[in-house]
Amino acid sequence: MKHIMLAVMFAIYMAEYMVSLICMDNSVYGLEASGEAIHYLKMPALALGFLLFPLSQQLLSTIKSRRIILGIINVIFLVGMALLMGLFFEPGLVVTLAANTVSLVSLGFIGGAVYYYYSMGLADHPYMGRLGGVAGTSAFLLQMVISSLGLVNWAILLLLLAGFAFIAYLTIGSQERFEWMFDEPLEYARKGDPSLPDSRAIIAGIAGMIILYMICGLTDTIILSINFAGDMSIYAWPRLFGAVGYLVGGFLSDIGHRRWLMIFALCMSILSIPLPFILKSGYIIAGTCLYYIIAVSLLMFLNVFFWDLAPKTSHPHLISGMSRVIACLTAVILPLFSGVPIMADLIIEVLLAILVVLCIASGGYVPAVSHKENYSIKEGTAGPDQAAENAEKLDKFAQTHGLTPREKDFLIPLIESDDEIQVIASNMNISTRTVYRHINSIYEKTGTETRYALMRYFYQTK
Repeated sequence: MKHIMLAVMFAIYMAEYMVSLICMDNSVYGLEASGEAIHYLKMPALALGFLLFPLSQQLLSTIKSRRIILGIINVIFLVGMALLMGLFFEPGLVVTLAANTVSLVSLGFIGGAVYYYYSMGLADHPYMGRLGGVAGTSAFLLQMVISSLGLVNWAILLLLLAGFAFIAYLTIGSQERFEWMFDEPLEYARKGDPSLPDSRAIIAGIAGMIILYMICGLTDTIILSINFAGDMSIYAWPRLFGAVGYLVGGFLSDIGHRRWLMIFALCMSILSIPLPFILKSGYIIAGTCLYYIIAVSLLMFLNVFFWDLAPKTSHPHLISGMSRVIACLTAVILPLFSGVPIMADLIIEVLLAILVVLCIASGGYVPAVSHKENYSIKEGTAGPDQAAENAEKLDKFAQTHGLTPREKDFLIPLIESDDEIQVIASNMNISTRTVYRHINSIYEKTGTETRYALMRYFYQTK
């Protein structure tokens, strides 16, 4: 159920994201001379919001304060969008630009939270990619339905209110049910697990994904030029092929437990190299359809790469949303290449592809030659010696904090699994109330307040 809820949350957010950008583009269409520049300048504001989320998690130490700030940001976003849609009054230029900026930063902050919850809630899940792909496809289809209605305010407002209600539900929901979304996760990178990626692999992987996205992104400037020239709107029916891109990227990402992700991303980027030739040859519709499939699938690869990586680092709040930060900042840099001749563009893309191959090789992202089986963080991968050491540590931890033998029975599933309380109660043939009573006693004796705080404390204890 948790996984379905996360997929629904991601779908609602992505639909809000796309519809909000359409509203913002429409709000500045009267500024024809600077419309394209304003479109690009929106991206840093969105990236700023994504970066403010991890900063807030560092500054706010309690679950309650994190819930409150998320609720406040959600209200600010809703008010900003209402101003853009003219629900209160007809906004002037200054109010429009201010509402755009505030809404984008708020949208980015909420996105940082959604990406983080999705990443941690589906950590090491075999269907992380395909769940995101189906959710993204649903968001695309919902956005296209709203667009086909002529962007009527009530349809957009209904979607925004649905997103507001969902976040509000999570924000004021029971702490026991949603604590895993608001507390800091276990910092797996500090456990010394040899199956986790080393620094070289992380750096090579991040560099490779950035370059891969840039290869396809060079076509983005051509698409936007066509849009602002009035030859075809970027929100016209070919955008539906973006839904296909989400499915392609999501399902391919999960193959081999995401071990082939960078290889598939490289292949997709290579397919994007002929796109400038196709578009500039006059095949705008065909080129646009192909572009949406390739660009969205690459964005999905980028998302899954960072979602999969985040729980294995000591900065998951930051890493989980890094895909969107990279996409936003890349969108600002790429217009610098808009005046490059098409043959020079081809040479640049080929050189970038060669750099990606080097990154894949140096980071060990080719499954046939990789020295790592996978990035699994499950305890079942430990050998007999490690299992004995873990059992000894468990006994010592229970003895140090005065846990009873029965409390120790509850400690094991709490720190070695991500089973929900209802599942633990069912496995032990007892009521959830009994489970909570024992858990609260464990929290009190160990000086912790939540399950993830307990896990973090246990694994950091020598």
